[in-house]
Amino acid sequence: MTYPLPSPALKVFLATLRRGEERTGVVTASETFGVVVDLDGAPEPSVGFIPPPEVSWKWISSCDEVVTIGQRVTAAVLAIDAEMRGQAVLSLIALQPNPWLAWVDQVGSVLRGRVTRLVPFGVFVSVDDGMDGLLHSSELSRLGSDRGIRVGDELTAQIAEVDPARRRIRLSLPTERTASD
Repeated sequence: MTYPLPSPALKVFLATLRRGEERTGVVTASETFGVVVDLDGAPEPSVGFIPPPEVSWKWISSCDEVVTIGQRVTAAVLAIDAEMRGQAVLSLIALQPNPWLAWVDQVGSVLRGRVTRLVPFGVFVSVDDGMDGLLHSSELSRLGSDRGIRVGDELTAQIAEVDPARRRIRLSLPTERTASD
């Protein structure tokens, strides 16, 4: 895919941006591929772009769950492409504390959660509002092959591993000893 080359005025504007700085603008589009933002002071519209993983720390199925067209947002500048696309890549989450870090201390804890999604390799279980952990199919086989798990079912699980950088929580079925502690 080819993009029109950025105008000289846009290149000058993008040269003023610095990685990590906060910039404000208005959301002009929210699509499956990300959020488009008209940055304040930009000589042209749609200069800012927020990829879906940078919109929310929590799992979302659509960027519309977090932003709306016409909404003013403040975001951190992650990268600048002044030569090819004439665009600044932005992040909303860079300005928020990482909620996944709080779960690192919870490894070994047992919790009850509702199944939110079924996937070929297991099920996702809600551990907090919008934050799911994966209970792998190898763990589910311990429940017995005749147990059909559905979205909405409640399960008891143990936090086996937390990877904040990848935004992942691995769950396991608690052992009888763990469940009774």
